[in-house]
Amino acid sequence: MPLNKQAILDDIFRNAPLLNSEDDCAENVVIPLLLRLGYDRNQIGRKVSITGTSGHRFRKQADIVIYIRERPSLVVETKRIQNRLKEEDVNQALSYAQLLDPPSPIAILTNGRDWEVYYLDRDDIGGLESVPEPQELESTILTVSSTAIPIEKRQAAERLLVTIENKGDLETAFRECRKELAKEGLIAESAFDELTKILTCKFSEEKKFAEGLAPNRFTSQWLLGSGPLAALQQMFSEAKQTFNVFPTGTQIQIRNNETVEKIVRELEPFGLYGFKTPLGLAGAGGDVVGSVYEAFLTGTLRGDLGQYLTPRQLVEFMVEIADIQIGEKVLDLSCGSGGFLIRAFINVRKKIRSLNSEQDEKDRLVSELVTNNLWGIEINPRLATLCRINMILHGDGYEHIYTGDSIREDFFENTDGRRTDFSRIEQNNVAKFDVILINPPFNIPYEDSTSLNRYNLGRGKAAQGSDYLILERAIRLLKPETGRLLVILPHGVASGVSETEIRNFVKTNTHIHACISLPVGAFKPFGGSNARTCVLYLKKAAKDDRKKRFLAQAERVGYDITSKYYRETDFNDLPFIAEAYHSVKHNLS
Repeated sequence: MPLNKQAILDDIFRNAPLLNSEDDCAENVVIPLLLRLGYDRNQIGRKVSITGTSGHRFRKQADIVIYIRERPSLVVETKRIQNRLKEEDVNQALSYAQLLDPPSPIAILTNGRDWEVYYLDRDDIGGLESVPEPQELESTILTVSSTAIPIEKRQAAERLLVTIENKGDLETAFRECRKELAKEGLIAESAFDELTKILTCKFSEEKKFAEGLAPNRFTSQWLLGSGPLAALQQMFSEAKQTFNVFPTGTQIQIRNNETVEKIVRELEPFGLYGFKTPLGLAGAGGDVVGSVYEAFLTGTLRGDLGQYLTPRQLVEFMVEIADIQIGEKVLDLSCGSGGFLIRAFINVRKKIRSLNSEQDEKDRLVSELVTNNLWGIEINPRLATLCRINMILHGDGYEHIYTGDSIREDFFENTDGRRTDFSRIEQNNVAKFDVILINPPFNIPYEDSTSLNRYNLGRGKAAQGSDYLILERAIRLLKPETGRLLVILPHGVASGVSETEIRNFVKTNTHIHACISLPVGAFKPFGGSNARTCVLYLKKAAKDDRKKRFLAQAERVGYDITSKYYRETDFNDLPFIAEAYHSVKHNLS
């Protein structure tokens, strides 16, 4: 009879000391659990070195490896209990499993409380109860295919680990690329555009190589045999056909072979395309490259574009408490580089892969998620392109990413030329959205009467802020009774006298389900703003004054709020607030 692993874990926590680090999680939670499942201490390896296909030994070691008959059979990657498990962590654990000799068929990711069990040859994801007992693991090892993992997949895992472990080096590489582009007269927006094209070429080449379709031409060695600029232009021409994210006629603007050589040399060691996992594509194009790329963007385009970026910690928090369900339709009316949509994509896809269903049904649900359930509108064409590329890097899902002004316009067009009329969606309750997540651009004044007259909050006024107009449009687009909206707004909406009209409008048209106050400076690294903000969680439910609300205040958000530069810290109240919310949410309605 299988052991009750949750009961064992609960007992371990009752006797565990304070857990402040990954090592605390490994020594005081994971190893005690493994021992109580029946593993011998001598089967458990700690801090196991990982060596890549090129002989490169990584700085970071696998936290725990379980050996069966001296063969590595299970990798456990541990995280601090205060941290949520991220896509980057999954990629790291699976890369370790593939690079062990021989590869381990199972990888586990845990922070002690949350457990995710992954298999190299399967698409489903298990939880704590799926952690194998010794006899079960030995049976798995005896039946696992003896076929070696293709060298292309192992090399992809190695590039991915290089990227994850050397995030600072990647940031430096981006800065060097920016310097080279500046020598060509490509600065600010132009440099951003060119880097986007170049990274698309790199992703395309790595993808074809990993799939065994063609050699990877994005290498210094390949460029030696041909004109570097001509080769890059050819790569981009092919990548444009594969990934339809650029406007017609877009071309590489670099003019010199030397610039191409230097940029390829800077970016070559890092990996964008990884390998297939239950979450889709394991690639540093996810958390790592995405966060560094956005740091590049805010560093060079601070101001007009900076206002569209939302800190990863806030994105994760808002998507987590939104608790998006399989089949729900999600929208971001100012989607920027796609942070909310990507996190929604990852979270829902994880739920699908965790289902106890047939593989065909899981694949159908993922396809539905990709093609129908992720919608975004972005006014800035550059950020709309970046959003589409980010979605591709995570495994597709850019079908409904539109460029346009979500306040002024009704008709929006995607890269396939397909137009969607949002005024018709507003009039069709079935077509409306289950979940809307937005961090609207703050207080950009709309002054033309045509735009203002479209909104209750604008009619009869000389001007109204963009954040409030987007708020009203979002409320219109929510499904009646069940729709929910999570939005970042000025804190005055929650309590300020000057925002009484806005607050009354919100209370008339929605139920305020939760309000989480954010500290002053939460957006300082993302445009220099010291404005105090809050996260409002609104439900399009029938008005009922007896309903309770969840209120919380975050003082620490996982990054330095005193600096104009984005620097992560170990202190973050948001995961604890999310946990507190989930423990009481059923009592709020």
